[in-house]
Amino acid sequence: MITTVAHAFREICKLRTPPDKCTFEYYLGAQMRTVPLSATIWMGPCVDSAPRQGSADWAVAKLAFPADVTPYEIYEQPEILVELERVLAVVGYDIEATGKTDKDGPFNKTIQECQIRDVRDWQTFETNCEFEVGASGSALFRLWGRRMTLLGVVFGDYRDKEYCPRGGCEFKSRKWSSLFVTLKGEFKDSLLAAVRLSAAK
Repeated sequence: MITTVAHAFREICKLRTPPDKCTFEYYLGAQMRTVPLSATIWMGPCVDSAPRQGSADWAVAKLAFPADVTPYEIYEQPEILVELERVLAVVGYDIEATGKTDKDGPFNKTIQECQIRDVRDWQTFETNCEFEVGASGSALFRLWGRRMTLLGVVFGDYRDKEYCPRGGCEFKSRKWSSLFVTLKGEFKDSLLAAVRLSAAK
């Protein structure tokens, strides 16, 4: 199963990218492997007149066959978001890496430690993680004991005109911050149902 954002597949309520036209790529050692997505997908509700609603901007997609990777875990008790808690984010092409390449091509996604900030309605929250274009759908994790558990996925950001000059960002709620939809409610229910359905098969 893959957790991501609905706007990766649709523009408002119109499907623009069929899931079965997408692939999941990863490295096993030095070997790159590719797994196609199936046509099965679950997404948050949409409203034609609303371009992107954070709490509904989530998607659960299914791989055509399992990837040889270590999956994250789902903490099945109600999640409690803690202000200033240290968390781990899978960032997109972060600001210092934009435009750079490495020996394997485009700059790879990286892990960044940051903090939960400005939890408002418990369906969405902000962080001081640094993101750039291409980060949508990236995961935010909490270390629970020895388990990495998913807290949510990034769906957008606020940015001012001087957006994070070379890593010098200072968190400013609703001016500079990254925005996440929390893994809870219908998002969490759909993911758990999809996992159980796959396990039953």
